[in-house]
Amino acid sequence: MTEIVVPIAIILLLVVANGLFVAAEFAIVGAPRAAIDHQASHGSRLAQRVARILEDPKQQDRYIATTQIGISVASLGLGMYGEHILAEWIAEWLMQYDDNPWIAAHAMASVGAVAILTYLHIVIGEMVPKALALQSAHRTVLYVSPPIEVLEKILFPLVVGLNAIGNGLLRLVGIRRQAVEAE
Repeated sequence: MTEIVVPIAIILLLVVANGLFVAAEFAIVGAPRAAIDHQASHGSRLAQRVARILEDPKQQDRYIATTQIGISVASLGLGMYGEHILAEWIAEWLMQYDDNPWIAAHAMASVGAVAILTYLHIVIGEMVPKALALQSAHRTVLYVSPPIEVLEKILFPLVVGLNAIGNGLLRLVGIRRQAVEAE
C-alpha cells in the first residue's frame, strides 16, 4: 500500500506546488494596488509586504523569477518522477508477459505521463490556480507571498542571476528595463 500512496502523494505535492507558484505569479500581476495599499495603511502586515513588492520593479522581477523557478522545477520534477513511477507500475504489470519489460514499460509510461500527468498538471497545476488567482488576486497575493519571499531568499543568487541574464537578452533586442538595471 505504501508503494502506491507515497508516490501518488509526491505527484500530487508537485502538482499543488506548481499551482502555488502559478497562483502567486498571476496574483502579483493582477493584485489591485489600491486595495493592497488600503489594507496596508490599516495595519495589515501581509498587505504591507505585498505593497513593498508592488512598489519596487526590482522586487517584482525577483518575485516573478522565483515563481518561474518554482513552476519549472515542479513541472520538470513531475515529469521525471511521474514517468519513472508509472514505468515501475507498468513494468510490474508487464512482468507476467515478458522477462525484461523495461523498454516497453518506459515507452508506455512516457505516453501515460504525457496523457495523465500533463492533464493533472495543466488543469490542477495551471488552469485552476490561475483562474482562482485572477478571480481573487487581492486575497491570493496576501497568502501566497510569504512562502514565495522565503523561497526567493533561499534562491537569491539564482534569482538575481536569471534576472540579469533575462535583462541582458532584452537589451540585445533593444528593450531596457531601467528600473532593474542596478541588479
